[in-house]
Amino acid sequence: MKKTYILSAILFFAFININAQATDVVTGLMGPYGLLLNGSDLYIAENMASKVSKIDVTAATPVATDVLVIPDGPGGFALNGNDLYISDWGGKISKIDITAATPVATDVVTGLDLPVAIKLVGNDLYVSQHMVGIISKIDVTAATPVAIDILIGISGPAGYALNGNDLYFAQTDANKISKIDITAATPTVTDIVAGLNAPWGLVLNGNTLYISEFVGNKVSRINITDTTPVATDVVTGLISPTELVVIGSDLYIAENGGNKISKIDISALSIEENLLKNRIQLYPNPTTEYIQLSNLTAAEGYSIYNMLGAKIKGGNISNNERVDVQNLTNGIYFLKLDNGNTLKFIKK
Repeated sequence: MKKTYILSAILFFAFININAQATDVVTGLMGPYGLLLNGSDLYIAENMASKVSKIDVTAATPVATDVLVIPDGPGGFALNGNDLYISDWGGKISKIDITAATPVATDVVTGLDLPVAIKLVGNDLYVSQHMVGIISKIDVTAATPVAIDILIGISGPAGYALNGNDLYFAQTDANKISKIDITAATPTVTDIVAGLNAPWGLVLNGNTLYISEFVGNKVSRINITDTTPVATDVVTGLISPTELVVIGSDLYIAENGGNKISKIDISALSIEENLLKNRIQLYPNPTTEYIQLSNLTAAEGYSIYNMLGAKIKGGNISNNERVDVQNLTNGIYFLKLDNGNTLKFIKK
């Protein structure tokens, strides 16, 4: 039986309004969660239909074809050669040979608790056991693979992205993205960005980490090279997005609640972001007494929020006008303008 749960929403900050528009790729699915690209085949975990399907992304009008049935519902995918690993919401990891005419699933590891997302790193398959807050790993080359817990007490672990030795993962119930060094004997969790809205799927494209926000009904992104990354909206108006995959210049999105796969063109986003960043500057940053904005063409209303999303103060600001912040507690704050732009600053 599939498990259901409620994901809580909290205030988020839109760094820049990109206004990207999603277009439908294939509709009529049933609760798509996981996505994986192999050649031109995009595999789709149709959780509510209890099956794996696939589409040819090069087709003018892609049509989903069934691959095999997963009775308790598939979650995520990982590929190792011809072996497609599937997280089974029945509490196990199974695999199929994708070259087989009629694939048959064989069990790899059983006894898990709602494994929703998986990620293969070398021979290790990382598994998010969502309901119990555990991240485990499995050596897929072992004669009898066993799940070894490497992190416990994680708040609703979900999707993964890898950058070198850093494994990024979503903590859905804590509304944040964290990471660990997978080479460490005892991995330590480092939080990367908070204040999200039930983050689920992750995909890394260069230095840009795209994040699906399940309850926020959007995809946001961060630059992982930033000292303190701030999430930027990429596309809004989605319906419960889960997993993501980049194919060429397109970001494919599983819209779980919309029963479809959609996509957006991400090729122009970095250019637009840089233009917006150069338009308005906040200084000094870090600051001890005041902040100012340059390149404002007119007076703007503003609000200052702390990391918990609480509004601290507000008013109007003109170009190069000082805003007194010396009474703020030391920490990270966000100045949000009425025109939609949000700028981060540090009070010391």
